[in-house]
Amino acid sequence: MKVRSLSLGCLALLLPVAAFAFEVPPNDGFITDTIPILDAQQDMGLEQMLQEYQSQTSNEIAVLVVRSLEGEEIADVAVEVGRKWEIGTGENDNGILILISYEDRRMFIATGYGLEGAVPDIVAAGIVETDIAPLFREGDYYGGIRAGIEALQKHIGGEYTAERYNSGSSGDFGFGQFIFFLVFIGFDFLVAIFGRSKSWWLGGVVGAVIGIGLGAMYVWWWSVPLLAGLGLLFDFIVSKMGPRKGRRGGIWFGGPGGQGGGGGFGGFSGGSFGGGGGGGKW
Repeated sequence: MKVRSLSLGCLALLLPVAAFAFEVPPNDGFITDTIPILDAQQDMGLEQMLQEYQSQTSNEIAVLVVRSLEGEEIADVAVEVGRKWEIGTGENDNGILILISYEDRRMFIATGYGLEGAVPDIVAAGIVETDIAPLFREGDYYGGIRAGIEALQKHIGGEYTAERYNSGSSGDFGFGQFIFFLVFIGFDFLVAIFGRSKSWWLGGVVGAVIGIGLGAMYVWWWSVPLLAGLGLLFDFIVSKMGPRKGRRGGIWFGGPGGQGGGGGFGGFSGGSFGGGGGGGKW
């Protein structure tokens, strides 16, 4: 019995270690290249570029290059690094991390709470796929990282918009795509609202209202009890889960195969991350 208790105790001690295999490295400034894939001059140039940007705007963009994710999901690793490094200011949570896993050939852009509006998930994934990945496929890691940084700065400054990444084969944003994003955003919104409340009747009311709307437009009156029931079930499940914490998941695009300035880096400024972002492969 004593041996069994001792074994269970040892297992309990090992579980936190097994839960997250990736060890977050200490930051080496705005650019932390643990391999490296950049030469000293390239590293210094990007470091100065990001330091000047931080001095001018207070926004903090960091880049981390690692050899492997140690089997972890890249979005989880990115959020963990962003939180531990505290990229961004504590007041504005205006930090961004570009995480590059060399052997996994994956990238992820994680955004702090304060920049999720300027760089939503679709934009983060679009920057990876459009600006960074093509240059990485040619072996130009410096050019890809610089292009990604510049695209982020232009999105934050308002020079670029999300429409930059909506050009499909036809060049138009189709009705099907519009419905998809409408449902995606609506679902995310309802989860956020219902998850804050332990009462679960609100979902039935919302479902019934939607059903009445469909009934008025298309004479689908059968949808009223159906959607009311589904709304109740949805709200019940989400309410039991409670408010969402941690990673949201972000958006993923697959490629083929898929403080201060002036005197050097003085550390990041206490920013926080909630899980926003997007990534892809090269």
